[in-house]
Amino acid sequence: MTIQFTIEMRNQIHDMPVRDEIREFLFKIWAEVLAISAVRQGLKHEETLLLKKTASNLIWASSAKPNRTDRARVISDLPELLQCLRTGLALLNMSPTEQEEHIKRVSAVLVEAFMSKTQAIADEQIQALAARLANLEDYISDDGAEELPLDAQSIEDLLDVDASALDVITDGGGTASAVMLEWARELDLGAWFVLKYNDQESQVQYAWRSPMGHLHLFASNVGHSYLIQTVRLAAYLQAGLLESQETEPLTQRATRDALDKLEANPDMLLA
Repeated sequence: MTIQFTIEMRNQIHDMPVRDEIREFLFKIWAEVLAISAVRQGLKHEETLLLKKTASNLIWASSAKPNRTDRARVISDLPELLQCLRTGLALLNMSPTEQEEHIKRVSAVLVEAFMSKTQAIADEQIQALAARLANLEDYISDDGAEELPLDAQSIEDLLDVDASALDVITDGGGTASAVMLEWARELDLGAWFVLKYNDQESQVQYAWRSPMGHLHLFASNVGHSYLIQTVRLAAYLQAGLLESQETEPLTQRATRDALDKLEANPDMLLA
């Protein structure tokens, strides 16, 4: 059953940016823990299910945490996670010293992940894709007020580029206000967001803005990218489908900037 659980966990973390230390621990140690529990207690036993959940929790905890909420959750959940790891390791009849060695190695990765607010996106891949996508602006009006009807297949046909890991966001969010349209054009490259798309939430980084500012590319750490035009980007921001992970929320910062401008030029209120 060890092989079965190893395959299951390999599938679970396929294309996920999981540290080598965690992969090795899961495949060489935790798969055996799960197998022993399943043989002794059964696949559906509470203990086995808890140990399987521990693997998922470890995978999540060992990834970079761009936002404060996730970092707070790590702090809150860490004691229980470590206790579950110790419980599992005890099934292997390891000596206390050997158990602590494994715990220390895992803990070191968790600390590093906790301190890492961002995790680098593969820049070469993004830049190669962006260079091709920039050509799409030839088909967009100068003001970018109307969305170009795009999908992954049309991008492949037009630009001769592999778009299998690209989603083109063309619906949802409603109609954005002029203020949000302007704000969408001023997002900071490199900023992190939570994208709510197709009933899933993904942590994405604002990776590229086209030369004329009509196209925007967001990239996730699992190798997937999202292309969105300015009109739709503004709509997603306004509807809360794209939420900033900055300490200061996007709308709060926009309000603060507007108040600063009014304070500097009170006559704007009379315009």
